Amino acid sequence: MLDILIKNGTVIDGTGSPAKKLDVAIEKGRLVELAPNIKSSAVVVIDASRKYVAPGFIDIQSHSDSYWTIFDQPGQSSMLSQGITTAVLGNCGSSLAPLVSAESIKTIQKWHDLSGININWTTFGEFLNVLSNQQLGVNVGSLVGHATIRRGILGDDIRQVTDDELKALEKLTANSLEQGALGLSFGLVYSHEVNSSAKELEVLTALLKAQNKYLSVHLRSESAGILESVDEVIALAKMAGVAVKISHLKIRDAANWHLFDLLINKLETAYHQGVKISFDVYPYDTSWSVLYTYLPKWAYEGGRDGLLKNIADPNQRRKILDYLRGANFNFSKIIIASSAGESLIGKTIAEIAANQSVSAAEAILNVLSISTQAIVFDHNLSQEQVEILCASPLSMIATDGAGYDTKQRNLVHPRCFGTMPRFLKLVNQNKLMNWEYAIKKITGEPANLLGLADRGNLAKNSAADVVIFDPNTIGDRADYTNPDLLSEGIEWVITNGKVSFKNGEVTGLNGMVVKR
Repeated sequence: MLDILIKNGTVIDGTGSPAKKLDVAIEKGRLVELAPNIKSSAVVVIDASRKYVAPGFIDIQSHSDSYWTIFDQPGQSSMLSQGITTAVLGNCGSSLAPLVSAESIKTIQKWHDLSGININWTTFGEFLNVLSNQQLGVNVGSLVGHATIRRGILGDDIRQVTDDELKALEKLTANSLEQGALGLSFGLVYSHEVNSSAKELEVLTALLKAQNKYLSVHLRSESAGILESVDEVIALAKMAGVAVKISHLKIRDAANWHLFDLLINKLETAYHQGVKISFDVYPYDTSWSVLYTYLPKWAYEGGRDGLLKNIADPNQRRKILDYLRGANFNFSKIIIASSAGESLIGKTIAEIAANQSVSAAEAILNVLSISTQAIVFDHNLSQEQVEILCASPLSMIATDGAGYDTKQRNLVHPRCFGTMPRFLKLVNQNKLMNWEYAIKKITGEPANLLGLADRGNLAKNSAADVVIFDPNTIGDRADYTNPDLLSEGIEWVITNGKVSFKNGEVTGLNGMVVKR
């Protein structure tokens, strides 16, 4: 007897091939048959009439580790409820391993309070073992974060590495890749990576080729310097001959939107020249960013202590204020999402400035004086450009968020709850592409980049990660006021051959650790 039999559905297999009317049989965590009118009996029979049956969606850009929710909210219901069955952690330079010193874990403190967390691993392999021994709502794999290993060796020093330190970074990265890391990530905008030399980045990137793993890069600039930042990534990809994915590609602030055509041309030209380049994008016109990155880079190159020192110094503070006043930020659209000052949450920078009777630039520094960890929403993207990026042949769709189970004290970006259904709703309503291509962007393409041959597709002997959704009702409900509303249209989610989500509720934690 089969474990699960899905009847009468329209199967979109994740390869881009035309949809077919097929039944899907699942046994012992695997797809054992896909054929019309399967007659076998099963413990669970699902009628998928007028529904689409697809591989479980893969979130290739997740921060469930850096927000710590993979441990304190392991059900990851916000992920499962939007059809995600696999999430890739360790992005933007920050991973939870290897931890070579007490300083290593501090790379996540801009996203999560470190007080009270429990850590019982040091190496990357030990970290994966810890994950393997706990219940997981979704499958998880992880990149190794450049900032994590860098900070473990340099501590709070913000400088270029010595030759001996570079050798240590190289060994730690190589060991992590051998122990199961899916690739390497850079977060070049953040204080502990901003001074990384070209030589350092090249040496570490070169380690990926032998294991056919990929590099994920948070660009140095997503605004006025975006073209130069993309050039840096393309050069790395050419030098190392490895696949490179740009994280959450976008152009921030209306004053820079005119660079969009040049940006797309650079990426497409590089691709047609043989560079293995791609990017992920979330289908929202609002970013979710660390507030200190709005400052000039020199202001936070010294880390938290250096930032606070610059804010307190009258001369340096004046220089920062001059920069902010000339940067053309729309302060009425920048909203505090999380901060040590809970009274500030949900307020715009403009509102805080008015309440404090100071300029908006002064208000930003006042917020950072309270909490250097402050995170903001910023309605600073072009919806038209977002949709073009979603439709690009070089893009994959990702949340760039975290998985949550319960209502949050802070505001979270609605993409944590709604990314995949929102994308599919845009596909349906705005005719961005056909369904087969859309599903491939969130299943087969990320699986290929990750090297997960048995996921991201519906084929005999593949892992039984399956989503059943209604194409007519699929859509997101989460917004910036109520960001934790579950999406609509996702009816069943099956993870490793077991039902994980149905009727709007998580029914089981069936995830596992995945490696290449």
